[in-house]
Amino acid sequence: MIKFNSLSIENTFLLYQSTYKQIKNIIADHLFKTMMSPTTNSALISYYDSRTHFYEKVHKHIKSLNYKYQEKTVITEEMKTKIFRCLSNKYPDEFNSTFKSWCRTSFSIRKIGVESVLCDSKNRKPILIYEQMYEIFKQIHEETAHGGRDKCMNSLSVNYSCYNRQLMQIFINNCQACQNRQAVKIPMLSKPIIELGKT
Repeated sequence: MIKFNSLSIENTFLLYQSTYKQIKNIIADHLFKTMMSPTTNSALISYYDSRTHFYEKVHKHIKSLNYKYQEKTVITEEMKTKIFRCLSNKYPDEFNSTFKSWCRTSFSIRKIGVESVLCDSKNRKPILIYEQMYEIFKQIHEETAHGGRDKCMNSLSVNYSCYNRQLMQIFINNCQACQNRQAVKIPMLSKPIIELGKT
């Protein structure tokens, strides 16, 4: 019987740390061989640093939640696979009744083209998967011209479900462009004093 596994997010996070180190080494090797410009090198390293920092903050946030909410805060690829297996009804003895009930009431599988997509059963929008979160948040944040949390959430809600406001706020707080941008001070114009005549 498969139960909610509190280690799945932990394992995913550790995998990202390991993968990040490997990717950084591959990029460094590639840059050395192709003599890529320092600007491109800096942009690639900055992207992976930002991505890693985001997932570190998200991981810390999830670990700070009550145990029973940790597993359902985000849907990982591992959890998505389990949900697909549960909804297929081909493995009846593999899952407990609580998990089956959660899957049936929360999710549905839709065919989009040739691909089967995990969707929210209520609004039928695709589920935002944890491993894709950074790229989707980045795309939405840039499309909204580095908009704030609510503007990004409104844009995100058009195409996705199962996203988290606090995680979007973590992304925005992690955005280097937003951190570097300073508020423009608009000088106040003085209003003329109008003397009213006596009647």
